[in-house]
Amino acid sequence: MDPKVAVITGCSSGIGLATASILAKDGEKRFRVYATMRNLDKKGSLESACQNALGDTLFIRELDVSSDDSVEEALNAIYEEEGRIDILVNNAGISHIGMLETQTQSLVKETFNTNFFGVLRMSKAVIPRMKSDHSGHIINISSTAGHTGMPFTGLYCASKFAVEGLSESLAPLLRKFGVK
Repeated sequence: MDPKVAVITGCSSGIGLATASILAKDGEKRFRVYATMRNLDKKGSLESACQNALGDTLFIRELDVSSDDSVEEALNAIYEEEGRIDILVNNAGISHIGMLETQTQSLVKETFNTNFFGVLRMSKAVIPRMKSDHSGHIINISSTAGHTGMPFTGLYCASKFAVEGLSESLAPLLRKFGVK
């Protein structure tokens, strides 16, 4: 059985790094993991965690979810290399803490462009092929902040609420095409 091709965003730290590491080090080599991040200068922790998997089951790629061009370029390269993407893990996210009135409009846009529009951009890029293949998984990493607002994190909470709404609305539609 061919290994599943997984693309994971936001792999320089946290959940993305851990997910990429776990899948890449799977003893049965069931996954070919494309661990992406917007700044490759931050790949050191992932490389250290996955030394033996590098170039075998783990491939680190630059991808900025807030850029249409970056998403298109990175995913086209993966499709060219692999022929398909079986699993998309939308994990990339940013958070800014503070009073809402102190948050600049550029900070608002940056937060939503990464946390919500990044999920939208990545999902839109893989859905057509997954639907035509009648197969695939899209996993959107959210937060409890997507269910319950918390003081000083209004922008983050709002962006994660949006991810929850998008995820809930897409799930029943995509299920009809074999995409989970």
